[in-house]
Amino acid sequence: MSLLISSLPKPHSMYLSFAARTTLLVLIVALSACGGSDDDTPSSNPNLPDIPSNPTPEVDTNWLPAGGVATISSDISRPFLQIIPTLPTSSLGNISAGRELFITQWTPAGEGRVLFDGVGPIFNANACTQCHSSEGRQPTYAPNGEMRDAILFRLGNKQGIAHPYYGEQMQHQSIDSSVATEGKMLYDVITAVDSPLSTVSFSFIPTDSNQPLGDSAISGRISPQLVGMGMLNLIPNVDIIAAADADDVNEDSISGRVHWVIEGSQQQIGRFGWKAINSSLRIQNANAMSQDMGLTTSVFAEPNCTVSQFICKTLPNGGFAGGPEVIDESLDAVTEFMTALAVPERRIGNLQTFNQGATLFAQTGCAGCHTPKQKTGDSLRFPLLSQQTIYPYTDLLLHDMGTGLDDGVKEKNAESYEWRTPPLWGIGIVARDPEARFLHDGRASSLTEAILWHGGEAESTKNRFEQLPDDEKQILLTFLNGI
Repeated sequence: MSLLISSLPKPHSMYLSFAARTTLLVLIVALSACGGSDDDTPSSNPNLPDIPSNPTPEVDTNWLPAGGVATISSDISRPFLQIIPTLPTSSLGNISAGRELFITQWTPAGEGRVLFDGVGPIFNANACTQCHSSEGRQPTYAPNGEMRDAILFRLGNKQGIAHPYYGEQMQHQSIDSSVATEGKMLYDVITAVDSPLSTVSFSFIPTDSNQPLGDSAISGRISPQLVGMGMLNLIPNVDIIAAADADDVNEDSISGRVHWVIEGSQQQIGRFGWKAINSSLRIQNANAMSQDMGLTTSVFAEPNCTVSQFICKTLPNGGFAGGPEVIDESLDAVTEFMTALAVPERRIGNLQTFNQGATLFAQTGCAGCHTPKQKTGDSLRFPLLSQQTIYPYTDLLLHDMGTGLDDGVKEKNAESYEWRTPPLWGIGIVARDPEARFLHDGRASSLTEAILWHGGEAESTKNRFEQLPDDEKQILLTFLNGI
């Protein structure tokens, strides 16, 4: 997880030429969506080291509910995967069906469960809940150097070329016990002599010794908590575009950029996944079904095997009358369930301390990418979710996170060192679990470690955090645990 990326909120348009502003306006009109976002802004702190020249406005501490109408109490024992309670009863039928599809254990083809069959033939999990928990995240690492289900591995290189045999993702399970899986992934924790940080290295033992990884890098990807997904899906394109500053025109060291992806024949804004490779919840769900579970849909109609993996040619596929294994109605139901996921309210012990933490969050530069406040556009399917002020702490842009977080795997147009700013809402609930891991591959065992791994555009933010007095560090961390 790219946590707390830098720097200060930036005024965009004043630095653009008339031509550039005209181009931006045309693009915004072409991608028009309702809604907008308000900037939360910091005030100065004499304890901080010098900060570049951007002005430092006041932080808005007039807190509205964290997820607008999607907000629920954070006191419940299982705060994630909860349905927004204020949705109209007429909407709940398809949401309930989507929840059943989400929690069910899918079976191989031909076992008599037409709506729930077709998993594999190679896969990572046979149920969404193997990776996504109502408590937050499933455990990542076993104590013996082996991996648990809540982490998967992307394969590729800096040019974006997938492995010719294994493809773009490793699958460690097979529906046929007589057929060898792709191999086994192991991990090792490495602590550098000259650094307080430890990292995780991965090694792969192929089942077929004739199929080594070669020049393909291994990138671990832990399963994030699922919270407010429908609200993120409703952040207008125009707001994402307006926050981008790919050429750092305003010279604040932040150069977040939109990840433009091609889906079908259309260019779309990527907003979901560690590298923002999917533009919508529907595409995100279909991609997970394909890569993680080996389920075909109308979006990804081909099995997740390469041409060299004959298991896909020899074992039966599911689906009815030659159609996809997950019919459109089922994919849409899962998407509605994900759209209806609620947002746990903040956990504020002391409002004054919380507000101090919000100010430090802005002053150190965290809010430059982890944008505190967004506003949803209009939803035709769930009008209740329209025009809601929410606090996800993300700009949904790609940022250069430096060599330390360069995983060696390019995906679509996202370079190996670029990561989408992950939403931080609910991160403190996740952190309550002593087994919780952070960053994309789970190398960090605490929020502090995650901050200290930041580099690239976030280098100055990390430095500001390191130079805070211990009491102010704790105030900032208390804030993070409460959002």
